[in-house]
Amino acid sequence: MAWIRQTTIPEPNYSDDMIREWFDAGEAVAFARGIARDIDRLHPRTPPKGKPTSVKKDRKKLDSLVLRTRTFAQQHKLNVYKKAKLLNTIKWELRDSGHEETLINEILALLTPLL
Repeated sequence: MAWIRQTTIPEPNYSDDMIREWFDAGEAVAFARGIARDIDRLHPRTPPKGKPTSVKKDRKKLDSLVLRTRTFAQQHKLNVYKKAKLLNTIKWELRDSGHEETLINEILALLTPLL
């Protein structure tokens, strides 16, 4: 008769603080609102009157936005929930500002891999 060894799997020990911290997306939402404001300034719904904006300056501003996003993602441990909350906040802030869906989708496609 073979002896069957019974093993018990220990219960995970999740504290309330750990769970609260996992769902605390306040910093991600605040960062996303700032990014949405910057995008709104970079791509206003109505073009500004006067001299046209420089493509080179716009590209530099967009590169700065990408760098800020990458830096934020490296400095903050973003789990799946926080990443989704960040991207969803950007999407809805831009949508509420009246931006076209194609621009919103392009911005999200640019930022998603950076997180």
